[in-house]
Amino acid sequence: MNKKNLVSIDGKKGPFENIIGVLGRLDLSVINGKRVLIKPNIGRSAKPEQGYNTHPQAVAAVIEMMQKNGASEIAIGESPLVGVDTFDAFRKAGITEIADRYNVKLIDLDSVPPVKVNVPHSRILDNTKICSPVLEYDFVVSVPVAKTHMHTEVTLGIKNMKGCLYRHEKVRYHQLEYKHHTYKDKTLDSAISDLATILLPDLVVIDGYIGMEGLGPSGGDAKKSDFAVASFSPMGADMFACKLMGIDPETVPHLKIISERNKLTLNEKSYRIEPENYTEFISPYKRPPKSISVEYENVVVYDCESCSACLSTLMLFLRRFKDDMSQYLQSDGKFHIAIGKGVNNTMKGTVFVGNCTRKHKDKGIFVKGCPPVPTRIYEAIVGVEPEENEPEVE
Repeated sequence: MNKKNLVSIDGKKGPFENIIGVLGRLDLSVINGKRVLIKPNIGRSAKPEQGYNTHPQAVAAVIEMMQKNGASEIAIGESPLVGVDTFDAFRKAGITEIADRYNVKLIDLDSVPPVKVNVPHSRILDNTKICSPVLEYDFVVSVPVAKTHMHTEVTLGIKNMKGCLYRHEKVRYHQLEYKHHTYKDKTLDSAISDLATILLPDLVVIDGYIGMEGLGPSGGDAKKSDFAVASFSPMGADMFACKLMGIDPETVPHLKIISERNKLTLNEKSYRIEPENYTEFISPYKRPPKSISVEYENVVVYDCESCSACLSTLMLFLRRFKDDMSQYLQSDGKFHIAIGKGVNNTMKGTVFVGNCTRKHKDKGIFVKGCPPVPTRIYEAIVGVEPEENEPEVE
């Protein structure tokens, strides 16, 4: 069997030793003499224990193994959510300290102009803007933290490459519409599959020490699952991380589409797993809820033909500010909020979020933006800004 199809799994040892364990089974001689870019998931300014970002000790372990195997240069690069200062995010996530310790360069991937890359035989993207430093390195290591995702079910090694997109390009992926074909899949899943045809990591190392479950990738709960997965096969790494999260990879749409388009198989028998008793590291994650109103009582959500960017913004807003909305309830004792260009039949006094709802601005509170960030929604309702700003969606 091809060495690329080896999937290495470890757990119950903490973020550093888990990663040392999984990488120790792989033949990393390919690293020798290469310029290596480590792409973690540092999308927000948050502490490691919150589950938003890749744990710094996991990144430290990857660096050690890259150095041990002769990498000529190592850098850590990230393009975080729009509105997040990259170096502040690195600092708060503990990555700056790790970079200093190992004398590794930190790169704001958005600091230089992007490269526009055409997508051949695309589903939905004709082209996309990729952060140019990503294409300058010989070897890219995707090091995500394991999280559920309200739109893509999970975000792991392949989805993490969306963080290589330049600035607002990440948001654009949430706003695409099918023009020439009719697919049943979400446009975001198709866009991720298009990106995978032109940009896949050379190695995936998944940090499952403290992940996020439920309303991930930004509104969920921290989940200590204490596992790690590594493989030269991005699909192999992602599918077995799904299994460790208690999720059937066949139910993850972007993985299913990518497997069909790129011939990256979801057939478990096509991979060699070490150790064979990997199931002892399974730690089931709560799946994203199917309905916002189920998750948030006393909230009426009008959602018709919205894009996933607005839906993400709405979920983040409710998670952070729902309790502050108690004085803005309507006559039925509930808070009413609407998204989507097809929304209709709303109660007077509803909060209308996003440019697509502009035609209803005289019926309540209108919040412009595509989409507006959660703090702007708060400001439009309350009249003052909250203490901290909020970035855009993942």
